[in-house]
Amino acid sequence: DACIGGSCVSGKKKLCDDSLPCTNDACDAQSGSCVFTPNTSPCDDGNPCTQKDACAAGACAGTDPIICNDGNACTLEACDTALGKCEVNNAADNVLCQDGDACSAGDACKKGVCTAGPVPYCGDDNSCTDDSCDATTGKCVATFNKAGCDDGNSCTADDACDVGSCKGGQN
Repeated sequence: DACIGGSCVSGKKKLCDDSLPCTNDACDAQSGSCVFTPNTSPCDDGNPCTQKDACAAGACAGTDPIICNDGNACTLEACDTALGKCEVNNAADNVLCQDGDACSAGDACKKGVCTAGPVPYCGDDNSCTDDSCDATTGKCVATFNKAGCDDGNSCTADDACDVGSCKGGQN
């Protein structure tokens, strides 16, 4: 400051600029010190995987990240920070999954696909039933059949299954 013509004239203003977009820069008239007050202005955090960026606590913060999920438990997805879009990596091998068949247990991912684990043995050692596992309930089911069989009586011929048991045919 200087006196000119009997009056005090302000000199060159103090430059208070921290070059940060997330602060309001000013000179405190009382102390003469620079003051950098955080603001909430829009900004760009440089990460295309965040959809909303704003200043917070003096720094640019990205919010509302792009969520990558293709619904497949056997793939790993992430937002590519160079491109700002989701990329899929089929590297989720050996991760447990559910293949939709209640009969299989211990299903695991292999090369991006849920692969069935072992299924239970449902055999009841009765040749007059067809044995299987119900994919919906995961329970063993025995269905009667009409297959040929041997009732153990050598005096009968054309033995056949009927309602789950072997019945002797003609004598």
